[in-house]
Amino acid sequence: MNNHYKKLMRKALHLILGAIGFFLFVSLLYIFAVSGKKPVQAGVDIVKNIESQNLPALLQAIRQKETSEVDVTLPVEPTPQAPTVSVPEPTEEITTPAETQEPVTIPGDEVVPTDPVTETPTETPTELISTEPPLTVRQIRINDFKDEWNEKLDANDVRNLTAEEQQQIHALFMNTIFFGDSMTQAIGDYGFIDMSQVVYKRSASLDALKEKIPEVAAVFPERVIIFVGLNNCNYYKTPEEFADAFTVTVQTLREQIPGVSLYVSSLLPPSDVLGSTRADLVRAPMYDALLNHTANLLGVTYIDSNWIVRQANYLKDGIHMNRTFYRVWFRYLQLLMS
Repeated sequence: MNNHYKKLMRKALHLILGAIGFFLFVSLLYIFAVSGKKPVQAGVDIVKNIESQNLPALLQAIRQKETSEVDVTLPVEPTPQAPTVSVPEPTEEITTPAETQEPVTIPGDEVVPTDPVTETPTETPTELISTEPPLTVRQIRINDFKDEWNEKLDANDVRNLTAEEQQQIHALFMNTIFFGDSMTQAIGDYGFIDMSQVVYKRSASLDALKEKIPEVAAVFPERVIIFVGLNNCNYYKTPEEFADAFTVTVQTLREQIPGVSLYVSSLLPPSDVLGSTRADLVRAPMYDALLNHTANLLGVTYIDSNWIVRQANYLKDGIHMNRTFYRVWFRYLQLLMS
């Protein structure tokens, strides 16, 4: 009985081993046909898988394998490795044109930070370029005229108007009225212009001259030249009051004489002797500066007459001027208006 049992056990063992061998052989052929691996290598992989008790994983991989060539990789237990340092991946930066690109450092090169070198510009002599507009022919003529007559005034060599010059002035100012105070009166008194063309009131301020405007308008002049003096520095306490009075005078003249051309001569300063004793007259340059500004705003032609003034040409009162001043003044007017 025991022998019979043993024989049966041997046959069963042989059948089991044969089945296992057959299964292994069929599996090996299948893997070779699908993956292209060598039978020996495939067998080795199967044996290793069986030894590592991963047969179910192998069967699962075989079931999921497609007909395309896909390598079946058996899970392998990770082997201990040395710890690695994680290096962050460089990120691409998008820079705008205003940003500055950082220099690229090649591994192995040492970049030593250095202070920026500031170049000191070398100073080279440059020619100064004038920003003023070029002089016109008219301005050049005026400058030449002033240079010539300044020399004559300094040398006290100013002669009276010639007969020809007098005729030219009479013709030029034929339809002109000279309007003002005693500074204007001297024009007729010295005989430069006929008295019929002179309208004046002695010791008058601009306010006092208003009553004379109808007399000026009565002859419908083409041109009116205003020439007033230091009475205004005494009458008006501030330059602004004087400028306001001048504005009213201009507006009244334009209302009563439509289309008239208006000129105003500068307010002359007192002599040095009188200016040292009359504090109110020392303010004349401030009054004259505001007169110039106001005339430009109103479209009135301002005539700078101060460059003609010389101490030797004052009368004894230190306010009025002698004939020498008016000789140059009329020649100057002729240049400006011809």
